[in-house]
Amino acid sequence: MSIFDPKSIAVIGASAAEHKVGHMILKNLVEQGYQGTVFPVNPKGGEILGKTVYTSITEIDGTVDMAVIVTPASTVPAVAKQCGEKGVQWLVVISAGFSEMHTKEGQRIEDELASICNQYSIKLVGPNCLGVLRPSEKMNASFAKDVPSEGNIALVSQSGAMAVAIMDASPQLHLGYSAVFSIGNKAQMDECDYLELCEADSNTKIIGMYLESIKDGRRFLKVASRVAQTKHIVLLKAGVSEHGKEAASSHTGALAGDDSAIDAACVQTGVHRAHNFAEFLSMLRTFSTQPPLLSENIGVITNAGGPGILATDAAEAAGLHMPQLSDSVLDALKPKLPAAAGLVNPIDVIGDATTERYVAALEACGDEPSIDGIVVLLTPQVMTPCTDIAQAVVEAHKKHPLMPVACSFMGGETVQEAIDVLAENGIPNFRTPEQAVQALAALASVDSEQLIVDNYQLSTINYSLPTGLLDETTTTKLLADYGIASPQQAIATTADEAVNIANDIGYPVIAKISSPHILHKTDVGGIKANLKTDEDVRTAYDSIVQSTQTHMPEADVRGVLIQQFLPIGNEFIVGGLRDPSFGPMVMVGLGGIYTELFRDAVFRIAPITEEDGYRMLQELRSWKLLLGMRGAKQSDIDGIVRTVVAVSKLMHDYEHMQELDFNPILVSDQGVIIADAKIVTK
Repeated sequence: MSIFDPKSIAVIGASAAEHKVGHMILKNLVEQGYQGTVFPVNPKGGEILGKTVYTSITEIDGTVDMAVIVTPASTVPAVAKQCGEKGVQWLVVISAGFSEMHTKEGQRIEDELASICNQYSIKLVGPNCLGVLRPSEKMNASFAKDVPSEGNIALVSQSGAMAVAIMDASPQLHLGYSAVFSIGNKAQMDECDYLELCEADSNTKIIGMYLESIKDGRRFLKVASRVAQTKHIVLLKAGVSEHGKEAASSHTGALAGDDSAIDAACVQTGVHRAHNFAEFLSMLRTFSTQPPLLSENIGVITNAGGPGILATDAAEAAGLHMPQLSDSVLDALKPKLPAAAGLVNPIDVIGDATTERYVAALEACGDEPSIDGIVVLLTPQVMTPCTDIAQAVVEAHKKHPLMPVACSFMGGETVQEAIDVLAENGIPNFRTPEQAVQALAALASVDSEQLIVDNYQLSTINYSLPTGLLDETTTTKLLADYGIASPQQAIATTADEAVNIANDIGYPVIAKISSPHILHKTDVGGIKANLKTDEDVRTAYDSIVQSTQTHMPEADVRGVLIQQFLPIGNEFIVGGLRDPSFGPMVMVGLGGIYTELFRDAVFRIAPITEEDGYRMLQELRSWKLLLGMRGAKQSDIDGIVRTVVAVSKLMHDYEHMQELDFNPILVSDQGVIIADAKIVTK
């Protein structure tokens, strides 16, 4: 038996009081068309809504496939045990008062509930949830007001209130659902379990997920990447992850912000990320009605120059192309448009456009082999037959059903009837040209990166590391083991020793404080650069030691690191950190003094391939800097990719490695070398 089609449902905590949740859920099941058997359960017995009330689920004669519990939290574990003994397969716990209370008692009750469900092999939805809905079965096992329209979207929401809001807006948006799951506290089943449920459901084509947390990030990567190959997954992630706070001591952590792991996970799995509620609904509307965009080539039709320019700008920003019409298509189109019309892409049928002009432009785009999607824009002039044009778009879409269409009929009351015609025929309309273009861009095939989490082999180099900020000697050895180049260096504990080291290395050199307690050396005056003489080194040594004692007298100072002063190169940063859910991550970006000023960085979840590394670099705004600008030679791009992949391996091989910062790494046409390295373990 699946949760999608239970033949019998018990409502435990059913109530005769109409204002209580137990009454609302029972009423929804009894009166909204569910054809299965419904059993009200309440210790008081009696009759509710014409149905006999059982005092306990154990009194029911016959099979109960699913039970919905609406009793106080403290009673739920005992009720769950009775359900287990009865052979119930699915348990939906509406009740609140569990881990969301942030109390030891709430957590204890939730853990006990999950343990009982595991003991009896019961699948648990919740607790602290809205419930479950299956429109095709007219099953409303929730306290939502109505069963939403049937469709191909499965909505998985960690927030019951968000699920209700989305369903309430759905009639106006013409959204329909295969299922709605309010998953609450995820005491047993998490988002991955619901993804797998939806994967197996033939009615589901799109999975919309509103999540406030991801319980097991590594499992999410594997499951989502598999499911996304056959079904669109749209994710709206709310909440601030903890790693941004934990890792803020490093440049990598500061750049990571709140959701770099989510961005990386979406890129690496093919999940569509919505950054706000409006974008989430927009993607659901588009995916549920339109076929995929088979190439990046689109046509734009407009009756106004301004919106056409906005659409063109949006297309370029989204990575879409607007090819020109071929000569044969242009020859057929020209006689149907006035001389003032714009025949380039966008096709401007000008302000006094009739339905016939739009039809001609739609036919041209449909006939053009290089165009695979259409954006139709309209502004309502006094002579514009908005509704007739909308109907023309509908007919064109029927003629070319494999070509996605998105519209922006701009305005208010004047265009509302036309928008309704579009919506009733499965064509999404958006308030702005940019939104319409972005909708088509989302339909382009997602080129997700190859995940190697499953088949990655741990390095044989792995050895025990001390805890905390690693000293320079350990760091240098670790980098060498992974093929990462670092400059010549050694630690001095006296000024004379510093001079001897500098002479061994060769001038110029740089001097840096060495302490497990000092992550940012410049903050304590702990760096002196471009030292060219013995006297420079002595002065720098004394200055660094004195400045450190003044600013951080409590710091444990190992000495002063004397390091080869490196030739000029472009400064980049390569880093790593450990996300609480997704685990090891790797980052590359613009480094040095520009690291946090421009925040030009890209993250991936480790481990990654070399191909992933090249993609990361190409996403940077500073990518052109590596290619060579104003006559400069191309930098050692292969070298920086090898460094990023090596850091990815490091983070993945050592599970206690918490943060890693190589900043700056100097990148030139001569190669890549690490100028400064910090590695922190826990």
